Amino acid sequence: MFKTHHSVALLALGLSLSTPAVAQTNYYFPTAQANSFDSKVPTPEQFLGYPIGSHYTRTDQIVAYLRELDRVSDRVSLRVLGTTFEQRPQVVATITTPQNQQNLAGLQQARRALVDPKLAAPDYRKLPVVVSLNFGVHGNESSSSEAALLLAYYLTASTSPETQQWLEQSVITIDPLENPDGRDRASHWFDQNKSWPNVTDPLDREHTEAWPGGRTNHFYTDLNRDWLPLTQPESRARMAFFHEWYPNVMIDFHEMGTNGTYYFEPSKPLSTENDLIPRATYEVLNVHLAKYFAKALDNLGSLYWTKEQFDNLSPIYGSTYPDFQGGVGVTFEVGSSRGLAQEGTNGVVTFPFTIRNHVATGLATVRGAVEEKELYLRHQRDFFSSALTDARKFATKAYVFGNAQDETLTNKFLELLLQHKIQVHELGQNVTLDKQRFEKGKAYVVPTNQPQYRIVNSLFEELTTFHDSVFYDVTGWSQAHAYGLAVSKQKNASLVQGAAVQAPKTLAGTVRGGQSSYAYLLPWSDFNAPRALTALQRAGLVAKVSFKPFSAGTAESRTDFGYGTLVIPVATQQLPADSVFQIVSRVSRQNQVAFTSVGTGFSLSGIDLGSNNVRTVPETKAAILVGQGTNASEVGEAWFVTSQQLGLPLSRIEVGNFGRASLGRYTSIVLVGGNYASLDKAAVDKLRRWVQEGGTLITLKNASEWAVKQGIVKEKLLTPANAGWADTTATAKGKPAAPRRADFVAQEQEGTRAIAGSIYLADIDITNPIGFGLTSRRLYVFRNGTTFLKPSRNPYATVVQYNAKPLVSGYVSQANLRQISNSAAVVVSKAGAGRVVLFADDPNFRHYWHGTSRLFTNALLLGSLVNLPEGPAAISAEEE
Repeated sequence: MFKTHHSVALLALGLSLSTPAVAQTNYYFPTAQANSFDSKVPTPEQFLGYPIGSHYTRTDQIVAYLRELDRVSDRVSLRVLGTTFEQRPQVVATITTPQNQQNLAGLQQARRALVDPKLAAPDYRKLPVVVSLNFGVHGNESSSSEAALLLAYYLTASTSPETQQWLEQSVITIDPLENPDGRDRASHWFDQNKSWPNVTDPLDREHTEAWPGGRTNHFYTDLNRDWLPLTQPESRARMAFFHEWYPNVMIDFHEMGTNGTYYFEPSKPLSTENDLIPRATYEVLNVHLAKYFAKALDNLGSLYWTKEQFDNLSPIYGSTYPDFQGGVGVTFEVGSSRGLAQEGTNGVVTFPFTIRNHVATGLATVRGAVEEKELYLRHQRDFFSSALTDARKFATKAYVFGNAQDETLTNKFLELLLQHKIQVHELGQNVTLDKQRFEKGKAYVVPTNQPQYRIVNSLFEELTTFHDSVFYDVTGWSQAHAYGLAVSKQKNASLVQGAAVQAPKTLAGTVRGGQSSYAYLLPWSDFNAPRALTALQRAGLVAKVSFKPFSAGTAESRTDFGYGTLVIPVATQQLPADSVFQIVSRVSRQNQVAFTSVGTGFSLSGIDLGSNNVRTVPETKAAILVGQGTNASEVGEAWFVTSQQLGLPLSRIEVGNFGRASLGRYTSIVLVGGNYASLDKAAVDKLRRWVQEGGTLITLKNASEWAVKQGIVKEKLLTPANAGWADTTATAKGKPAAPRRADFVAQEQEGTRAIAGSIYLADIDITNPIGFGLTSRRLYVFRNGTTFLKPSRNPYATVVQYNAKPLVSGYVSQANLRQISNSAAVVVSKAGAGRVVLFADDPNFRHYWHGTSRLFTNALLLGSLVNLPEGPAAISAEEE
């Protein structure tokens, strides 16, 4: 049956190339009457000039078609939410009756009674159910955005009584391009490489995208994992829109491997579901919807499956975040053609066939939501009421967080909480909690007794108990640990005082003390200090860094400065004092940091500013190896940190071009996780010489293993206890490994041996330049790989070491936990005049692990200053 329908899809595509648009309408809407569409509304084929499924539609064409629907129909309103890094618009089409269109703001206000338990219960008969259909979060899962066009057309043009009922009882939002940049990267590839007749060979170029592929956005970020951390502009714009409507049903349309059929939820019962979520979400609402999906696919004769894979464990996905907001999030996955037609185990999979399945389940979603409207509306109301009940039972009544020495990062975390509509209060007094100092005006309090309790819990709490040992993605996602801020859990809410914070602070940069003729100081503990250093150097100023603490000022106005403090001397610059002040002032404003001007180099305590422990920072010239064999996500993370966080140019060198690269122009080279087997002996020797001549090599995850095995550095590895299936950094042949989506038996066997993206506690040497800026030796580290570094024989070389009992949150097998315990997380090893900074993990994980991304930026900017004595008796004069 399945093969037959694939053949029909091929035939339909062929027919639609030579017959009127009605052929496509019959194929994609087989149960619709031919005369049940408004002729004033153009079909996608009529507007685009080609049949849907015969070509990959560009983002500008998709946006243009939705604009046309907005123009010709009073059922549609199109809204631009924002723009991407590549300046493509993010749009959402809202479809409902003309009467509802005139009252969208009023409907949103009326629906507040569903999410605010303080308001009286609404009349559910008068409220619309909100259905959110989201497409293309993974840009190369391309059938979804084509289906979005057809669904938008159907809901706009259909004149059937059923459609009219849908529009009266619902507000439907269609996000056709969750990832516009990735979509165009993929559509250009497929369109450039398609053939006539279609080549169905899976190894044909059309079906094998070049690195990095179109899955991710501009910085190779998987936007489907960004709903909780909100690191990307696409995610932040989408989150703001989400909280205007709080959808009752939200669908994320995806593709899976060609050999798959069609997946919809329910997900794997209990084992991959979150205990914070009411069971009704999974056992009632999901099951109700599934009956509509099954019927729609049954009518097409399409095969499908449920309950075996994927998960609803954490709110990081577009299909799980709604579960934490009183809605129902659902993942749809269709077996992908990855091109116009491709052979699979179920026959030839065609692009039109995949599109048609998504169209069918999309319409089924609206049908199910409308027919069960009151069920979903009541559930959302009960969800937020039960959140308060659960919060009252929870031992922690409030979280206090903040770092007085890093208002930037504190404010950044506050902003994240407010984007999730979490109630936050300013700390009204100075307190010491759990041996941590929190200052009034520089710390905040988050009560758990609030409607957003479940998201609050997800952002702050640890989780180490699970129903299963097989997971689709990470099992530790606490943002509080990722930011590395001081946090205290309180068993009473006495510190929750005053009105809730409405907006993050606007931090203004300043130069305290005004212009100086001697020097300016900047604490390295501020999250934006590294960016300020880059800006100062690019403006032509010489900057120094302090390797020891000191105090400056006067006895009445004394300021303590810690490890890594930047010192900008005035007299040694090539510019006049006025120009130096102007640059420092501009950099302070642009980066919201506070410099302190001093008129003397004589410190009140500690080293003086002329000490040998205040050293000039060379300007960083960095490169990273990219391309086939390297982990695109980790490349994107490093690129994002250098570009967006540091404002530092990063040369991206294709691995195949390394042999002809002139390494002398770079001070630092980064190797992310991946496979570097394509680098021959001459290339390895070239890299080794560069390090020995003074370069700083920074390696992540199994690139650190590679550096050790190549003899570039003399450190030792620990043998993995038993690497699990989840560690898929690269394949043996140098290609990035594809996610395993069908090998369930293997996953169940290997899952218990995996490191499933979990959080660990480690000790960091904050006196080492790699640890500069951190104010606590306690460091939370994320890991999802099986690279194990042995602590260095040089006691000064192990910068970060895991604790004896390191697990904080997430799943890890006992065998691997034993290997992690007391192993090294970061080692700096001398190699001739240079050094290698080896990370066992990815310090920049998904752009939000700020506690360890500092170590990466320190390695880039300060790595060349690391001077390792060989032992206690070998301390050089500089360290005395």
